[in-house]
Amino acid sequence: MTYQNPKNLASIKEISARLDDPNLVILDCTSTVIPADSGSGFAVADGRGAFEAGHIPGAQFVDLERDLSTPSDHLLFTLPSAEQFGNALNRLGIGAESRVILYSTGQPGWAARVWLMLRAFGFENAAVLNGGWKAWTNAGLPVETGAAKARPAASKPFSWTYRPGFFVASDEVVARTEDEALVNALGADSFRGEAPIAYGRPGRIPGSVNVPTSSLVDPDTGLYLSQQQIEKIFADAGVKPDAPLIAYCGAGVAASNVVFARTLSGAGTRSVVYDGSLLDWSSDPDRPLVTG
Repeated sequence: MTYQNPKNLASIKEISARLDDPNLVILDCTSTVIPADSGSGFAVADGRGAFEAGHIPGAQFVDLERDLSTPSDHLLFTLPSAEQFGNALNRLGIGAESRVILYSTGQPGWAARVWLMLRAFGFENAAVLNGGWKAWTNAGLPVETGAAKARPAASKPFSWTYRPGFFVASDEVVARTEDEALVNALGADSFRGEAPIAYGRPGRIPGSVNVPTSSLVDPDTGLYLSQQQIEKIFADAGVKPDAPLIAYCGAGVAASNVVFARTLSGAGTRSVVYDGSLLDWSSDPDRPLVTG
């Protein structure tokens, strides 16, 4: 398939042929959301056990919550400092000459979140593996087990510096203009406030439209839909191609995939994620949510 920004997406064919490239760094970014027994809320488990049971040869594992997020009592996956982020990526052997490939099992939002964070901290040479772990194993490509093998430190370190323009806080959501699309990336049941997992309070931010993250990939293959299909999904939701966009979800992961897909298609002048998303919004009882 052809996309406006194809450099952001890597194929299994491309990566399987480059496994011996010393500048190639492959990261498994998988975490798992576990619904609480109470039926409200959830916990997050890292994917290290699944990684050690099988991963792309030479891949490293990165824990989004524990390695790449700022600890918080009520939020998940919020942006870390440039120092924390850089230290974590340096430990994985990423440097100025690295080509970073990101993948996850299940939904691609985990990989897309790390891709967007890399961009926010100035690193551009990164791509999401199209189809992720599902595409790799379906193709019968080599699999490695056990803990990740440590990579040497990069010979040319990268200078990690935070750049605004990829993530926003609640004040920018409140201040958005009528021309700026506000997109809820959760499923339709969550959008209506009917899902079993609630992010503090059920519902959506007023003025939102719904583009479920799952709608952007083929459910059987895990591959991203074509550019034309992605454009149609946004158009059907009422998002104009040239409209600035703020995406949100429960904690900023699914929303990152919406921004990734829109960037892939080349649409829009500005697409950002509301960091904190519904976990942040719903923590203030004065902020409205609508259901139905």
